[in-house]
Amino acid sequence: MDSRRLYHGRMLDQIHSRTSALSAGLTQLHEACGPSLAQISARLTQTLLTEGRILTCGVGQQSALAQMFASQLNHKLGRERPALPAYCLNTDAVLMSSIASSSSGSEIYAHQLRAHAQPQDLLVILCATGSESACLKALSAAHDREIGCIVISDEDGGQLSALINHEDQELRLPARDAGELLPLQLVCITLLSELIEHQLFG
Repeated sequence: MDSRRLYHGRMLDQIHSRTSALSAGLTQLHEACGPSLAQISARLTQTLLTEGRILTCGVGQQSALAQMFASQLNHKLGRERPALPAYCLNTDAVLMSSIASSSSGSEIYAHQLRAHAQPQDLLVILCATGSESACLKALSAAHDREIGCIVISDEDGGQLSALINHEDQELRLPARDAGELLPLQLVCITLLSELIEHQLFG
């Protein structure tokens, strides 16, 4: 019985530690990244107003967030409204498998961007470390197609930071591991969806 109580206490300590870190991260997100989020939302909105599309991608768990962001825009978040042209590059499993079979997975997004991206589009890359090969190749392909990129990553930024050009925007979140980063990225895409809806539909 004592061991069960001890284990339960440790679980509560872990919950307290993680939720405290998340609360601190949200405060830092507001203070350090609030203006950048507002700028990014305005740029995404302008892309839609000029008949561009929002393209999203991510690797690993961030691929789910990329799909969620495109879904929020294409369908809705909190209100009934027209669909917005957003497309996630990691939804076609057959295509991605075909590309990966000849490129070790690094070309899964770059290949699609070279085929379909238009200059008025905007690419949103969600990544964990900023050094994932598929994300690096996607950014390079976006530059080749002359489309801008929004990169949302951890506080380090990784190798992507060195490739960012004047057409891109980088949002480094105050997070050092996946447990801190994923919730903050989820908050970011939700806020961006809300801000876009507000700017377009009041």
